[in-house]
Amino acid sequence: MQVDTPHFADDPLVRELAPRYPRLLAALGALPDGAQHLRRMVDLDRAWVRQQFAPQAPPVVVTRVADAMPTGEHPEAFDIIYAGGGLNLLNAAVLATRYGRRVLVFDRFTVGAVHREWNISQGELQELVDVGLLEPHEVAEVVGRRYSEGLVHFHNDGIRAQPHDLLMYGVLDVAVNADALTALCLRKIRAAGGRNVILNDITFTQAQVDDQRVVVTATDAAGVVRHFTAPLLIDGMGATSPIACQLNCGAPYALVCPTVGTVAGGYRIDPARTPGTLDPALGEILITTEHARDGHQLIWEAFPTQGDEAAVYLFYYAETGKDRAQMPDSLLLPLFEDFFTLLPSYKDTASVNIIKPVYGFIPAGYKDPAVRARARKVVAFDRVLSLGDAAALQSPLTFCGFGSNARNLRRITGLLDLALQHGRLGAADLGQIRAAEAAPALARAFSKFLIAKPVEKEASTQVNETLNVFCRILDDMGEAPARDFFQDRVRWWDYTQLVLRTAIRYPRIFPLTARTLSLTEVWGWIAAYGAFSATAARNVFGRAVGEPLSHTPLAERLDGWLWRRAPGVAWRLATSAAGLRQALRVRRTPVALREVPVLAAASPEGSR
Repeated sequence: MQVDTPHFADDPLVRELAPRYPRLLAALGALPDGAQHLRRMVDLDRAWVRQQFAPQAPPVVVTRVADAMPTGEHPEAFDIIYAGGGLNLLNAAVLATRYGRRVLVFDRFTVGAVHREWNISQGELQELVDVGLLEPHEVAEVVGRRYSEGLVHFHNDGIRAQPHDLLMYGVLDVAVNADALTALCLRKIRAAGGRNVILNDITFTQAQVDDQRVVVTATDAAGVVRHFTAPLLIDGMGATSPIACQLNCGAPYALVCPTVGTVAGGYRIDPARTPGTLDPALGEILITTEHARDGHQLIWEAFPTQGDEAAVYLFYYAETGKDRAQMPDSLLLPLFEDFFTLLPSYKDTASVNIIKPVYGFIPAGYKDPAVRARARKVVAFDRVLSLGDAAALQSPLTFCGFGSNARNLRRITGLLDLALQHGRLGAADLGQIRAAEAAPALARAFSKFLIAKPVEKEASTQVNETLNVFCRILDDMGEAPARDFFQDRVRWWDYTQLVLRTAIRYPRIFPLTARTLSLTEVWGWIAAYGAFSATAARNVFGRAVGEPLSHTPLAERLDGWLWRRAPGVAWRLATSAAGLRQALRVRRTPVALREVPVLAAASPEGSR
C-alpha cells in the first residue's frame, strides 16, 4: 500500500509496515515528528516482546571488578544517578531541591520527553505541593483542565445484570500537562546548586557495584562509552527496564495494559453530553463501547485539556509471559490501528487534528500472588533500586502510575535521603523503599476479571457484565469508598463489604472465579487479604498509640540511640513510620477544582 505523506518520504520502515497499519501511518505521516514516533513505538514494542522471553539475558548489574574502567579514568561522581528521565524526574527534582543531593539524570532519548499525558486528583496534586516540588503559584503552569466529575460506563447490551454507570468525584479530575511538569522539574534540577547534570541520548549499558559505590556505564549517540559513579542508582527505565528484567528472573511483570491514543484538537464540545461529544467538565475515566473482540476487551478514556483539545486513550488488560508462539511481534501498532478504526464510533472526529500520539506499556509487577514472603516482587540490588514503571507496584486494576508516584513521593524521597545519610543501601534495606502495596496487591486477583477470554471459553459480554455489577455495588456503597478504590487506598471494611456484596448480588461470581483464577491465585488473594488486614490493624494501632508517642522527647532520644547502636532496627522503624504517616495523612474532601485557583502550601514533613 502506498502511504502518501510528506514527512515519511521513502522511509523503508514505512514501506514495510504500510500494508498492515495504513490508518496509523496516515495519521503519523501528517505530523512533522511522525517518523520519530513510529521508530520509538517499534523500538518499544520490540523491547517489550524481547523482554518477555529473555530469562537468560546477560546481567546488567554485576559485582564490580578491579579493572572495570580504563586505567586513570576518574568518572564524575554524584549522590544519585537516575537512569531514565520520565516520571522519576519528580523524584530527582525533590532530592536535588529539598535535600540538596547532587543528581545525574540521563535517558536514551530526551530527558523529560514523555509519551503519555497524566491525570490525578486534587489530593494527589497537593502532595506535589506538600513535598516542595511545586510552589502554589506554579500549579497553574502544569494544570491543563479541572473536571467536576468523572464517568465510568461499561457497554451493557445483552448482559445478564442491571446496567449501571458510576459518576466519580475527586478521581483523575486534574489534567496535568506532562510536558510542562517535566520542563519545570528540569528547571529546578538545573537551578539547584548548579552541580546537577541532565544528559540526553545516553543509553544505559551496565552497573558495576562494590561496597563503596556503583559505577554506571552508558553509551552516547556517537558510540562513546562514558562512566559515572554514585552511592545509589535509581532504575527509572520503565516497562522495558533491563534491570527490572534481571531482578525478577526475566519475567518482571504479570499484567500489562498496552495503551495508545492521541492528544488532538477539534473535538465537538457539548456540555449536554450528546453522543460523540466532549464535556469540558467531565473526565471519561473508563468507557467501553462494545463487547470483547479478538480476545481483548477494549477500554477508552477521554480527558479534555485546553479548548477543544483532549487526550483520548484505548487500552486493554492482558497477562504477560505467554508462550512465544502465542505472542505477537507487536502489541502497540495493531492497537493503534484499532484506535484509528474505532475512534469515530466513540467520538465525532470530523474536524479533529492530531497534535501528538501517546503510547506505552503500563505494567503491574505481581509475577505470582505472594503466598510466601520470598515470592514478593523484587525491586532492588545492593545500591540499585527500581522505581516507577520499572518497579510497577501501582494497582494492576487502575494502573495509575502517576497517581501512585505522587502519593508515594514524599515518603520515598524522604527515605532515600535517610538511606544515603546512614548508608542503608543494601538490597534488603532499599527493598523497603517501594510504593505502598497492601491495596494494589488485592486488586491483582480482581484485575484478572477484566481480561477477556476467547469466545469458545467465555461469552464476549462477560467482562462488561462483571463491571456493570461492580459499578452498581460501588455506587451503593457511596462516594468515598468508590473514590478510595480507584485511588489504591481502599479501607479494610470497604473492601470486605465489596467482596461480600458482590457474592450476594451476583452469585455467578463463584463459577466465574473458578474459571478465572487458578488455585495458586486464590491462595494468593487470601494471603494478600491477610496482609491487607494486618496493615489495617497496624494503622489503627499507629493512629491511636504510635504516632502520638513518636513526637515525645523520649522517642526522639530513643531514635538517636538506635541509629548509633542498632541502625538496622532504626531503619526498619523509620520505614514503618514513614508508611504509617502516609496512610494516616488527612484525606481531603474533593471539590470542583476550577473553584480552587491555587493549592495551599503545607508545612514540610519532618526529616525524622
